[in-house]
Amino acid sequence: MPTSTVNWLWIGNLPAIDSTASSNVTQSQLNAAGMNDYSVTGPGHIAPVAVTGTTTSSGGAQVFTAPFNQTNNFLSQFSFDSPTTPGTISGQTIQTTFRGDITITLPDGSTSGQVATIVQMTNGDLFLRPNANYLPDWDGINALRSITINQATPFPNNTVLNAVISFDPDIFDIEIPCFTAGTLIRTRDGLRAIESLAVGDLVETADHGAQALRWIGTRSLSSAELAASAHLRPVRIAAGALGPGQPEREMHVSPQHRMLVRSRIAQRMFETEEVLVAACHLIGLPGITRDDSLRPVTYVHLMFDRHEILFADGAPSESLYPGPMAMRALGNEAAQEILALFPELAILDSGWLRPARVLVPGRRGRQMAERHLRNHTALLAA
Repeated sequence: MPTSTVNWLWIGNLPAIDSTASSNVTQSQLNAAGMNDYSVTGPGHIAPVAVTGTTTSSGGAQVFTAPFNQTNNFLSQFSFDSPTTPGTISGQTIQTTFRGDITITLPDGSTSGQVATIVQMTNGDLFLRPNANYLPDWDGINALRSITINQATPFPNNTVLNAVISFDPDIFDIEIPCFTAGTLIRTRDGLRAIESLAVGDLVETADHGAQALRWIGTRSLSSAELAASAHLRPVRIAAGALGPGQPEREMHVSPQHRMLVRSRIAQRMFETEEVLVAACHLIGLPGITRDDSLRPVTYVHLMFDRHEILFADGAPSESLYPGPMAMRALGNEAAQEILALFPELAILDSGWLRPARVLVPGRRGRQMAERHLRNHTALLAA
Protein backbone atom coordinates (compact mmCIF):
# COMPACT_ATOMS: atom_id res chain seq x y z
CA MET A 1 0.00 0.00 0.00
CA PRO A 2 1.71 3.28 -1.09
CA THR A 3 2.30 6.01 1.48
CA SER A 4 3.37 9.63 1.39
CA THR A 5 4.96 11.67 4.17
CA VAL A 6 4.33 15.41 4.16
CA ASN A 7 5.24 18.24 6.51
CA TRP A 8 2.18 20.10 7.71
CA LEU A 9 1.71 22.74 10.39
CA TRP A 10 -0.10 21.61 13.52
CA ILE A 11 -2.23 24.52 14.74
CA GLY A 12 -4.10 23.03 17.69
CA ASN A 13 -6.36 20.24 18.88
CA LEU A 14 -10.09 20.97 18.93
CA PRO A 15 -13.33 19.02 19.38
CA ALA A 16 -14.64 17.66 16.09
CA ILE A 17 -15.76 20.60 13.95
CA ASP A 18 -17.93 18.19 11.97
CA SER A 19 -19.17 15.13 13.86
CA THR A 20 -20.54 13.39 10.74
CA ALA A 21 -17.86 11.31 9.06
CA SER A 22 -19.73 10.66 5.80
CA SER A 23 -19.97 14.32 4.76
CA ASN A 24 -17.67 17.29 4.91
CA VAL A 25 -18.10 20.26 7.21
CA THR A 26 -20.77 22.91 6.54
CA GLN A 27 -20.43 26.67 6.74
CA SER A 28 -22.64 26.82 9.83
CA GLN A 29 -20.44 24.24 11.58
CA LEU A 30 -17.32 26.26 10.77
CA ASN A 31 -18.97 29.41 12.09
CA ALA A 32 -20.11 27.66 15.27
CA ALA A 33 -16.61 26.25 15.88
CA GLY A 34 -15.06 29.72 15.73
CA MET A 35 -12.96 29.01 12.66
CA ASN A 36 -13.40 32.57 11.42
CA ASP A 37 -10.74 34.60 13.29
CA TYR A 38 -9.17 31.45 14.82
CA SER A 39 -5.59 32.51 15.68
CA VAL A 40 -2.42 30.82 16.95
CA THR A 41 0.98 32.29 17.80
CA GLY A 42 4.50 30.99 18.35
CA PRO A 43 6.08 27.58 18.91
CA GLY A 44 3.86 26.82 21.87
CA HIS A 45 0.82 26.64 19.57
CA ILE A 46 2.24 25.99 16.07
CA ALA A 47 4.49 23.06 15.20
CA PRO A 48 5.75 21.44 11.98
CA VAL A 49 4.68 17.78 12.02
CA ALA A 50 5.58 14.96 9.63
CA VAL A 51 2.30 13.28 8.67
CA THR A 52 2.36 9.89 6.92
CA GLY A 53 -0.74 8.70 5.09
CA THR A 54 -1.70 5.92 2.73
CA THR A 55 -2.42 7.14 -0.77
CA THR A 56 -4.31 6.27 -3.90
CA SER A 57 -4.21 7.61 -7.46
CA SER A 58 -6.71 10.14 -8.80
CA GLY A 59 -6.29 11.97 -12.09
CA GLY A 60 -2.69 10.85 -12.30
CA ALA A 61 -1.72 12.25 -8.87
CA GLN A 62 -1.22 10.58 -5.52
CA VAL A 63 -3.95 11.78 -3.17
CA PHE A 64 -5.20 11.46 0.38
CA THR A 65 -8.86 10.52 0.82
CA ALA A 66 -11.44 10.87 3.59
CA PRO A 67 -14.76 9.17 4.46
CA PHE A 68 -16.57 11.82 2.41
CA ASN A 69 -14.29 11.62 -0.66
CA GLN A 70 -13.26 7.99 -1.02
CA THR A 71 -11.73 7.04 -4.37
CA ASN A 72 -12.48 3.49 -5.47
CA ASN A 73 -13.63 2.79 -1.90
CA PHE A 74 -10.14 3.74 -0.63
CA LEU A 75 -9.82 5.55 2.70
CA SER A 76 -6.45 7.01 3.79
CA GLN A 77 -5.04 6.10 7.19
CA PHE A 78 -2.65 8.55 8.88
CA SER A 79 0.02 8.49 11.57
CA PHE A 80 1.98 11.36 13.15
CA ASP A 81 3.56 12.54 16.39
CA SER A 82 1.10 14.97 17.93
CA PRO A 83 2.72 17.85 19.88
CA THR A 84 0.18 17.26 22.67
CA THR A 85 0.40 13.47 23.02
CA PRO A 86 3.52 11.36 23.69
CA GLY A 87 4.35 8.78 21.04
CA THR A 88 3.00 8.17 17.56
CA ILE A 89 -0.71 8.47 16.88
CA SER A 90 -1.88 6.06 14.18
CA GLY A 91 -5.12 4.87 12.59
CA GLN A 92 -6.41 8.41 12.01
CA THR A 93 -8.62 9.51 9.13
CA ILE A 94 -9.58 12.97 7.90
CA GLN A 95 -12.64 14.30 9.68
CA THR A 96 -12.89 17.73 8.05
CA THR A 97 -11.23 19.79 5.31
CA PHE A 98 -11.85 23.44 4.54
CA ARG A 99 -10.32 26.43 2.83
CA GLY A 100 -8.83 29.12 5.04
CA ASP A 101 -8.19 32.65 3.85
CA ILE A 102 -5.47 33.44 6.35
CA THR A 103 -3.08 36.13 7.52
CA ILE A 104 0.46 35.09 8.41
CA THR A 105 2.52 37.36 10.63
CA LEU A 106 6.20 37.15 9.71
CA PRO A 107 9.06 37.37 12.25
CA ASP A 108 9.67 41.06 11.47
CA GLY A 109 6.03 41.91 12.25
CA SER A 110 4.88 42.30 8.64
CA THR A 111 1.91 40.26 7.39
CA SER A 112 1.06 38.20 4.33
CA GLY A 113 -2.36 37.10 3.10
CA GLN A 114 -2.50 33.48 1.90
CA VAL A 115 -4.96 30.72 1.01
CA ALA A 116 -4.51 27.49 2.97
CA THR A 117 -6.05 24.05 3.23
CA ILE A 118 -7.01 23.14 6.80
CA VAL A 119 -7.38 19.48 7.78
CA GLN A 120 -8.81 18.08 11.01
CA MET A 121 -8.07 14.46 11.94
CA THR A 122 -10.50 12.24 13.83
CA ASN A 123 -8.57 12.84 17.09
CA GLY A 124 -9.12 16.61 16.77
CA ASP A 125 -5.61 17.63 15.66
CA LEU A 126 -5.80 20.53 13.22
CA PHE A 127 -3.23 20.92 10.41
CA LEU A 128 -2.52 23.62 7.82
CA ARG A 129 -0.67 23.51 4.49
CA PRO A 130 -0.70 25.68 1.32
CA ASN A 131 -3.74 25.45 -0.92
CA ALA A 132 -2.75 23.61 -4.11
CA ASN A 133 -4.28 26.28 -6.37
CA TYR A 134 -2.23 29.08 -4.78
CA LEU A 135 1.25 27.52 -4.41
CA PRO A 136 3.16 30.34 -6.19
CA ASP A 137 1.78 32.83 -3.65
CA TRP A 138 3.56 30.89 -0.89
CA ASP A 139 7.03 31.41 -2.35
CA GLY A 140 9.29 32.97 0.27
CA ILE A 141 7.08 32.08 3.26
CA ASN A 142 9.72 30.11 5.16
CA ALA A 143 9.25 31.54 8.64
CA LEU A 144 6.28 32.82 10.60
CA ARG A 145 5.18 34.01 14.00
CA SER A 146 1.40 33.66 13.94
CA ILE A 147 -1.52 32.49 11.80
CA THR A 148 -5.07 33.87 11.76
CA ILE A 149 -7.92 32.28 9.79
CA ASN A 150 -9.94 35.25 8.55
CA GLN A 151 -12.51 33.29 6.55
CA ALA A 152 -13.21 29.55 6.67
CA THR A 153 -15.07 28.00 3.71
CA PRO A 154 -16.06 24.32 3.21
CA PHE A 155 -14.61 22.26 0.38
CA PRO A 156 -17.01 20.11 -1.67
CA ASN A 157 -17.48 16.52 -0.53
CA ASN A 158 -15.51 15.15 -3.51
CA THR A 159 -12.37 17.22 -2.87
CA VAL A 160 -9.16 15.16 -2.62
CA LEU A 161 -5.85 16.33 -1.16
CA ASN A 162 -2.66 16.22 -3.20
CA ALA A 163 -0.35 13.96 -1.21
CA VAL A 164 2.93 15.74 -1.97
CA ILE A 165 2.26 19.31 -0.81
CA SER A 166 4.26 20.17 2.32
CA PHE A 167 4.84 23.28 4.42
CA ASP A 168 7.68 23.30 6.95
CA PRO A 169 8.62 26.87 7.95
CA ASP A 170 10.57 28.01 10.98
CA ILE A 171 8.29 29.02 13.85
CA PHE A 172 9.47 32.06 15.78
CA ASP A 173 8.74 33.14 19.29
CA ILE A 174 8.45 36.80 20.18
CA GLU A 175 10.59 36.38 23.27
CA ILE A 176 14.06 37.91 23.20
CA PRO A 177 17.42 36.38 24.12
CA CYS A 178 18.62 36.77 27.68
CA PHE A 179 20.56 35.15 30.50
CA THR A 180 19.11 34.18 33.87
CA ALA A 181 19.96 35.73 37.22
CA GLY A 182 22.92 33.94 38.80
CA THR A 183 24.89 33.67 35.54
CA LEU A 184 28.55 34.61 36.04
CA ILE A 185 29.81 37.16 33.48
CA ARG A 186 33.51 37.71 32.75
CA THR A 187 34.33 41.38 33.39
CA ARG A 188 37.56 43.37 33.49
CA ASP A 189 37.49 42.92 37.27
CA GLY A 190 36.81 39.17 37.21
CA LEU A 191 33.61 37.11 37.34
CA ARG A 192 30.45 38.95 38.39
CA ALA A 193 26.90 37.69 38.92
CA ILE A 194 24.87 39.18 36.09
CA GLU A 195 22.33 40.76 38.47
CA SER A 196 25.15 42.73 40.16
CA LEU A 197 26.21 44.49 36.95
CA ALA A 198 25.42 48.14 36.32
CA VAL A 199 25.44 50.40 33.29
CA GLY A 200 29.04 51.47 32.66
CA ASP A 201 30.65 48.28 33.98
CA LEU A 202 33.32 46.88 31.66
CA VAL A 203 32.57 43.39 30.34
CA GLU A 204 35.12 41.28 28.45
CA THR A 205 34.11 40.50 24.86
CA ALA A 206 35.60 38.13 22.31
CA ASP A 207 36.12 40.74 19.60
CA HIS A 208 36.60 44.16 21.20
CA GLY A 209 38.15 43.63 24.62
CA ALA A 210 36.48 45.24 27.63
CA GLN A 211 33.28 47.06 26.61
CA ALA A 212 31.03 49.29 28.71
CA LEU A 213 27.49 48.09 29.36
CA ARG A 214 25.04 50.56 27.86
CA TRP A 215 21.67 49.10 28.92
CA ILE A 216 20.36 46.37 31.24
CA GLY A 217 16.82 45.02 31.24
CA THR A 218 15.10 42.40 33.37
CA ARG A 219 11.90 40.40 33.31
CA SER A 220 10.75 38.07 36.07
CA LEU A 221 8.39 35.14 35.49
CA SER A 222 6.44 33.35 38.22
CA SER A 223 5.91 29.60 38.52
CA ALA A 224 2.33 30.12 37.32
CA GLU A 225 3.47 31.97 34.19
CA LEU A 226 6.00 29.25 33.37
CA ALA A 227 3.39 26.54 33.95
CA ALA A 228 1.03 28.28 31.51
CA SER A 229 3.68 28.99 28.86
CA ALA A 230 6.13 26.16 28.26
CA HIS A 231 7.90 28.14 25.54
CA LEU A 232 9.06 30.68 28.16
CA ARG A 233 10.89 28.13 30.31
CA PRO A 234 14.70 28.35 30.38
CA VAL A 235 17.01 26.01 28.54
CA ARG A 236 19.39 24.18 30.87
CA ILE A 237 22.94 23.68 29.58
CA ALA A 238 24.99 21.32 31.75
CA ALA A 239 28.67 21.89 32.48
CA GLY A 240 30.70 20.73 29.48
CA ALA A 241 27.63 20.28 27.22
CA LEU A 242 29.00 22.67 24.57
CA GLY A 243 32.56 21.36 24.65
CA PRO A 244 35.34 20.53 27.14
CA GLY A 245 34.89 22.86 30.11
CA GLN A 246 32.19 24.92 28.36
CA PRO A 247 30.22 26.01 30.14
CA GLU A 248 32.27 25.74 33.29
CA ARG A 249 29.13 25.13 35.32
CA GLU A 250 25.45 24.55 34.65
CA MET A 251 23.83 27.57 33.07
CA HIS A 252 20.31 28.61 32.11
CA VAL A 253 19.29 30.92 29.27
CA SER A 254 16.04 31.91 27.60
CA PRO A 255 14.98 29.64 24.70
CA GLN A 256 15.87 32.19 22.01
CA HIS A 257 19.26 33.07 23.49
CA ARG A 258 21.98 32.25 20.99
CA MET A 259 25.08 30.29 21.90
CA LEU A 260 28.29 30.35 19.88
CA VAL A 261 29.02 27.20 17.86
CA ARG A 262 32.48 26.56 16.42
CA SER A 263 32.99 23.27 14.60
CA ARG A 264 33.78 21.67 11.24
CA ILE A 265 30.07 20.93 10.82
CA ALA A 266 29.23 24.63 11.23
CA GLN A 267 32.01 25.48 8.77
CA ARG A 268 30.66 23.07 6.14
CA MET A 269 27.03 24.14 6.58
CA PHE A 270 27.48 27.91 6.76
CA GLU A 271 30.93 28.53 5.23
CA THR A 272 32.10 30.42 8.29
CA GLU A 273 34.07 29.32 11.32
CA GLU A 274 31.63 30.46 14.02
CA VAL A 275 27.84 30.87 14.13
CA LEU A 276 25.18 31.74 16.71
CA VAL A 277 22.34 29.27 17.33
CA ALA A 278 19.31 29.64 19.63
CA ALA A 279 19.53 27.42 22.72
CA CYS A 280 16.08 25.93 22.06
CA HIS A 281 17.36 24.46 18.79
CA LEU A 282 20.13 22.63 20.65
CA ILE A 283 17.72 20.80 22.96
CA GLY A 284 18.21 17.07 22.62
CA LEU A 285 21.98 17.19 22.53
CA PRO A 286 23.59 15.59 25.61
CA GLY A 287 23.25 17.89 28.59
CA ILE A 288 20.92 20.40 26.89
CA THR A 289 17.29 20.22 28.06
CA ARG A 290 14.30 22.43 28.77
CA ASP A 291 14.05 23.28 32.46
CA ASP A 292 10.54 22.18 33.48
CA SER A 293 11.10 22.69 37.23
CA LEU A 294 8.80 25.76 37.13
CA ARG A 295 11.06 27.60 39.56
CA PRO A 296 10.53 31.38 39.23
CA VAL A 297 13.11 32.90 36.90
CA THR A 298 14.48 36.37 36.21
CA TYR A 299 15.77 36.98 32.71
CA VAL A 300 18.45 39.66 32.25
CA HIS A 301 19.32 41.42 28.98
CA LEU A 302 22.75 43.04 28.44
CA MET A 303 23.30 45.56 25.64
CA PHE A 304 26.48 47.22 24.37
CA ASP A 305 27.41 49.70 21.65
CA ARG A 306 27.26 46.78 19.20
CA HIS A 307 26.24 43.15 19.17
CA GLU A 308 28.98 41.35 21.13
CA ILE A 309 30.18 37.88 22.03
CA LEU A 310 30.73 37.74 25.80
CA PHE A 311 31.55 34.96 28.23
CA ALA A 312 28.81 33.61 30.51
CA ASP A 313 29.69 30.82 32.95
CA GLY A 314 32.80 30.40 30.80
CA ALA A 315 30.93 29.85 27.51
CA PRO A 316 30.81 32.32 24.57
CA SER A 317 27.35 33.70 23.96
CA GLU A 318 25.63 36.80 22.61
CA SER A 319 24.60 40.11 24.05
CA LEU A 320 21.18 41.54 23.19
CA TYR A 321 20.78 41.97 19.43
CA PRO A 322 18.09 44.65 19.05
CA GLY A 323 16.64 43.76 15.68
CA PRO A 324 13.03 44.72 14.87
CA MET A 325 11.59 41.53 16.38
CA ALA A 326 13.47 41.93 19.66
CA MET A 327 12.50 45.59 19.91
CA ARG A 328 8.83 44.70 19.61
CA ALA A 329 9.18 41.98 22.24
CA LEU A 330 10.86 44.32 24.74
CA GLY A 331 7.74 46.43 25.10
CA ASN A 332 7.27 50.12 24.39
CA GLU A 333 8.94 51.56 27.51
CA ALA A 334 12.17 49.56 27.15
CA ALA A 335 12.23 50.09 23.39
CA GLN A 336 11.92 53.86 23.80
CA GLU A 337 14.72 53.83 26.37
CA ILE A 338 16.99 51.97 23.94
CA LEU A 339 16.05 54.25 21.02
CA ALA A 340 17.00 57.26 23.15
CA LEU A 341 20.45 55.70 23.62
CA PHE A 342 20.74 54.44 20.03
CA PRO A 343 18.58 56.58 17.70
CA GLU A 344 20.21 54.89 14.70
CA LEU A 345 18.16 51.79 15.53
CA ALA A 346 15.14 53.56 14.06
CA ILE A 347 16.82 53.09 10.67
CA LEU A 348 16.33 49.38 10.02
CA ASP A 349 19.19 49.10 7.52
CA SER A 350 21.68 50.73 9.89
CA GLY A 351 25.12 49.09 9.81
CA TRP A 352 24.97 49.06 13.61
CA LEU A 353 22.55 46.16 13.34
CA ARG A 354 25.14 43.80 11.87
CA PRO A 355 25.26 40.72 14.10
CA ALA A 356 28.51 39.62 15.70
CA ARG A 357 28.27 36.25 13.90
CA VAL A 358 25.97 34.57 11.39
CA LEU A 359 22.56 34.05 13.03
CA VAL A 360 21.39 30.55 12.15
CA PRO A 361 17.59 30.25 11.55
CA GLY A 362 15.59 27.64 13.45
CA ARG A 363 15.30 24.81 10.94
CA ARG A 364 18.96 25.03 9.95
CA GLY A 365 19.94 25.23 13.62
CA ARG A 366 18.05 22.02 14.38
CA GLN A 367 19.66 20.33 11.38
CA MET A 368 23.10 21.41 12.57
CA ALA A 369 22.40 20.09 16.08
CA GLU A 370 21.26 16.73 14.65
CA ARG A 371 24.48 16.44 12.65
CA HIS A 372 26.55 17.14 15.77
CA LEU A 373 24.60 14.45 17.61
CA ARG A 374 25.05 11.84 14.86
CA ASN A 375 28.77 12.56 14.54
CA HIS A 376 29.45 12.88 18.31
CA THR A 377 30.98 16.30 17.63
CA ALA A 378 31.33 19.06 20.24
CA LEU A 379 29.60 22.36 19.51
CA LEU A 380 32.72 24.21 20.61
CA ALA A 381 35.77 22.59 19.11
CA ALA A 382 39.08 23.30 20.83
